[in-house]
Amino acid sequence: MHVLTPEEKQAKKQLIATAASKLFQEHDFNEISMAQIANESGVAKGTLFNYFKTKENIFMYLLLSGYQNYLKEVLFDWQNGPQITTWGQLTAFLLKQNHYLIHEKADLLRLNALRAPILEAAADREQTLAGRAALYQISQELGQAIANSIAELSAKKASHIFVIQSAIISGLMNMMNLDEFHHDQLPVDFKEFQIDLETEANQLLEFYLQGLQKELER
Repeated sequence: MHVLTPEEKQAKKQLIATAASKLFQEHDFNEISMAQIANESGVAKGTLFNYFKTKENIFMYLLLSGYQNYLKEVLFDWQNGPQITTWGQLTAFLLKQNHYLIHEKADLLRLNALRAPILEAAADREQTLAGRAALYQISQELGQAIANSIAELSAKKASHIFVIQSAIISGLMNMMNLDEFHHDQLPVDFKEFQIDLETEANQLLEFYLQGLQKELER
């Protein structure tokens, strides 16, 4: 019997996660089954359960690894792009990240909305803790890199900006589409409920950054 190496096990785990991610792009979370994920990944259902005991486990893994990858991309942009030393330049950089997150990482934002009400109920505690620890580590690295360039901004405050970013976007997304029910248009005209996600997310993040700058300059 061939015993998989740690690298082969990780590759299999990623294969399953990738299949689940593809299904999530096409279906709501509740419409996806473990059997579908097994079929999409080409992994036997029994084998699937050796890697992820629940569907929620798979999507929690996708959420945490997805945010790790996002912050790594932000760190790469920070270290390899034009030097940023002012609050104005920092704001422009973060608004660019808003655009990227909203338009290129929409599934990650959808997953984040499921975390507390759905995923945590059946996700593995130890796996989740390990994922969060890895996410915290890259968050600290990113915060330190930003703090090294922006006067008065600590690594802790800098890394926390991305918590605020996620909270703003996720909160606005949660309040969108109040004129729909399960993707069906309702016979209503709720103009005041309409949200321009990127515009309003940018406004709120700018307000936060302005307040943070004033707080640190006191």
